[in-house]
Amino acid sequence: MKKSIVIFGLTGILFAHQPVMDMAPRWAGGWGFQFRYETLGSDKILDGEYSNAGLSYYRKTTWLEGVYTWKRSIRATFKLPYHQVKSEHPLVDWGNPIRRGKGLGDIIVAIPLKKYFNLKRSTGNFGVTPQIRLKTGDNSDVLTSKGGYGLSLSYSAENFKTYQLYDVYGWSFDDGSSMIGVDVNLGWHPIHKNETNSGLFVMWDGTFQLKTDKDGNGDMRFFTGPIAVLYKGGIMARIDVKIPVSESVDLASLSKGIMVQTGIGFVF
Repeated sequence: MKKSIVIFGLTGILFAHQPVMDMAPRWAGGWGFQFRYETLGSDKILDGEYSNAGLSYYRKTTWLEGVYTWKRSIRATFKLPYHQVKSEHPLVDWGNPIRRGKGLGDIIVAIPLKKYFNLKRSTGNFGVTPQIRLKTGDNSDVLTSKGGYGLSLSYSAENFKTYQLYDVYGWSFDDGSSMIGVDVNLGWHPIHKNETNSGLFVMWDGTFQLKTDKDGNGDMRFFTGPIAVLYKGGIMARIDVKIPVSESVDLASLSKGIMVQTGIGFVF
């Protein structure tokens, strides 16, 4: 039970975003890939109905993600994680309370469909993204693998100075659990140089997720924090910091702690 409680509370915070950096490519026949490095975890036990959660859980994940656009409005993406996990559990009799594991996670494949529009001083798009999670990951005491289906509805718009993204999404998994989420990015575009196609986006993120296990137990979390995106030509770099503002659980679980993500992407 310790394993299922900890994993239920600590997987899947980034189901909404798509490569490359939610922003590119925007032309027919374009393609790209990106690497993201994500850290999360803590030793803070959240209040819940039970008190047998693990003592700590820390995860480092390296993501390889790619995109191809047949048309500007039709694309395919994939996201493949590689996890490194360290967890601590109460010592029972003799044994090592520290558990470590590493291995591939489950690949996520999506078909983002977008409807672009241009206004007088801005451009934007509406998006519908069906997604599937395939069971390609390792199963062990600290890693788990499960399949599922998801759907995302999004809207984004930008002009010379501002950027906004709103994404509502849901997932249903083969272990009977489900998740709904809302992700909002609001930003400023203070620097852009036409001669080098380079610049900077500065944004603020808000992420809300509600997970429910097969028995109806809820896990509700809200995170917020800053984002910075640098770009030059076909290269983009991004850093995100997500700070937990509210975490409410029915079963004892661990706080995700402060999550930090760094990434670099290339588009062609």
